[in-house]
Amino acid sequence: MSALHTDILVVGAGGCGLNLSIFLADLGVDFVTVERNTELANLPKAHYLNQRTMEILRQHGVEDDIRALGTPPDNMSRAMWLTTLGGDGPFDRKVIFEMDGIGGTGESQRAIYDRDSACRSANLPLIRSEPIFRRHADTRAPGRLRFGHELVSFTQDADGVDAIVKNLKTAETLSVRAKYLVGADGGRTIGKSLGNTMVGPSGLAKNVTVHFSADLSKLLLDDRVMLHFFIHPTRRGPLASGALVPAGGDDAKWGRHSAEWIFHFMVAPDDPSRFDEAMVTQQIRELLKLPDLQMTVHKISHWMIEAVLASKYRFGRVLLAGDAVHRHPPASGLGLNTGIQDAHNLAWKLASVIRGDAGDALLDSYEQERRPIGSFNVAWALSSYWNHLLSAASIFAIHPANVYEAVGQPDEDNEISGLFANTPDGRMRRARMQEVFGTHRVEMFDHDVELGFVYENGALVPDGTPLPERDPWGSEYRPTTRPGHRLPHAWLESKGERVSTHDLLDERGSFLLIANASGGAWCQAARAIAQERGLRLRAVRVAADGDVLDTDRHWATLCGVGEAGAVLVRPDGMVAWRCATAPADAPQQLRTVFHQLLGPKAG
Repeated sequence: MSALHTDILVVGAGGCGLNLSIFLADLGVDFVTVERNTELANLPKAHYLNQRTMEILRQHGVEDDIRALGTPPDNMSRAMWLTTLGGDGPFDRKVIFEMDGIGGTGESQRAIYDRDSACRSANLPLIRSEPIFRRHADTRAPGRLRFGHELVSFTQDADGVDAIVKNLKTAETLSVRAKYLVGADGGRTIGKSLGNTMVGPSGLAKNVTVHFSADLSKLLLDDRVMLHFFIHPTRRGPLASGALVPAGGDDAKWGRHSAEWIFHFMVAPDDPSRFDEAMVTQQIRELLKLPDLQMTVHKISHWMIEAVLASKYRFGRVLLAGDAVHRHPPASGLGLNTGIQDAHNLAWKLASVIRGDAGDALLDSYEQERRPIGSFNVAWALSSYWNHLLSAASIFAIHPANVYEAVGQPDEDNEISGLFANTPDGRMRRARMQEVFGTHRVEMFDHDVELGFVYENGALVPDGTPLPERDPWGSEYRPTTRPGHRLPHAWLESKGERVSTHDLLDERGSFLLIANASGGAWCQAARAIAQERGLRLRAVRVAADGDVLDTDRHWATLCGVGEAGAVLVRPDGMVAWRCATAPADAPQQLRTVFHQLLGPKAG
């Protein structure tokens, strides 16, 4: 048995594990990532990448590759609910409702989202994003990703983890000694072996996902629509609705010209049906009313919808991330995004501990910060998921004006005809339906959910200011530099070029101190503390004679501190501390701040 020593052993090379590998490589941390599968994802799930995730990918030099293959903004700017794509019945090919698309891509939200981030959201299924993530990880840390390798067992002691890893092709085993182990394995192995419990409803429904190729370019109604939700005009039951999403193709065409597609439909969790290729092909053709649709089915996946959260994120030298600690319904697209953001939070902390900048206690803040976010996001996704049932009910719910419904004898044709009827009752039904469908903004426009999350406890120094009130609809994001919040985006000018406040962060794990025009003492103190502690710490003064210019005064309205104040930002873009004025002894105050954040300097 051969042996290997490393700082971090990452188990699992899905979206979370691959991005953690990228971040650790950029931070200069020695690691090995093992994945039992020999190939990457073969199902185009987890396609939506929100603004916060794209900011992280921008920081680490991955954003441009995602954009190059991803959906153009115009092709994801609308969402539509409709009856069918084919058929010649009176209620076929009817649009029930439409609204602007997810992630601020539609006209009503675009300016708001553009104001609050340098990055727009993106759309690229995991079958196409994972190869990008793997390529970046391999390029930055050659030989550190080992596919076809399975974790067999592990033990831990006060100083590290001993693991046995098996090469599934050769059956050879490898002994790995690591300082820490990160489980990004979807909860399949590590969490279970540690007795971690997943809390929340599971088995809510069985989702059947079909990845197929077909030419729909002459059938779709609007090239801007990415999310198509079908509600059949006469069929009832679980196979009467479904969702169609473009998956792109090797030619990078999107919209109605997409070569590949994803179709989702849900059935009862105990449904015994065998959804093989013949059956799903029939279901899709019948639901869309396209009996002659030529389809090539690539993959059929069955998975249970659940909304669960792990009891713990840390067990000594073992930390868990991504689907290993939170699993969501697909609504709002929070699963992969939350996992990548877990990895981003954890990576700089691991690097700080490995480099000796911080003590092991810093890693306790990972669970303190990320578990409440996981809890919030799981609950939000579940509410967004249930909202689809609410909107469907608004179409076919019993109404006293319909005598067939009122006496318990539903007439399917009468239900849909009543909705589209040119009568007072029909107009009322459509108005009621519009009101209900408008609540889908909790999924399409959850801007504050994506950017407005906050760490109330953890690696931060509170300033005593109250938590800003959050929009119950999750839409209105209120930027703030209050410690524990994401650094607000503002455009600045550096050496004649336009840069975001987020562009002042690097990928190497440096802290960032932003001082205003009269805050030169803070910058001097930051440089002194960086040398004293051996920290990676960049100091920037916003002034006409400083490092960057606030030409449109946007930073001045967002910074929350005075002309002599400063804001300290962590390597992950979260505000750690702020001070409104200049103190008598800036070095001592910063020394105290870093002691609170990182503990005493190691050694």
